[in-house]
Amino acid sequence: MFLLPFVALALGFALFWGLAGEYALAGETFARYAAIALLAGLDTVLGGVRAWLTDKFDDTIFISGFFLNALFAVGLVVLGEQLGLEVGFGDGRISMMMIGAVVLFSGRILNNLAALRRLVIERVRARQGLGAIGTVPLGSE
Repeated sequence: MFLLPFVALALGFALFWGLAGEYALAGETFARYAAIALLAGLDTVLGGVRAWLTDKFDDTIFISGFFLNALFAVGLVVLGEQLGLEVGFGDGRISMMMIGAVVLFSGRILNNLAALRRLVIERVRARQGLGAIGTVPLGSE
């Protein structure tokens, strides 16, 4: 079970390099799509850690969410580019949908990080017997 993430990573790299020659994208275009997919994946991973800490983790929901979020985010960027919803000048134009996706996923990542910080602090305090956040331990008044 411990090796499963490493096997999946190796399989992903093999698939990527195998398909990269057949469906070659320009480096900048691929970087845009990869960046959005990475943000969506990071959001899903942090949400999974949060669910695990609250004992609500479901691997089927996590895996499906990981891939669907990444594909949907990339699809939004592609749709924005196909519809001509771009801003900027010359070669530096970027999709407005990409900006929206970055803002959305960045906000979700920050919310997940805040929730994770709170959960970890509560667990540490519970182990040390300090009580919940915002309370004063007994005998220290």
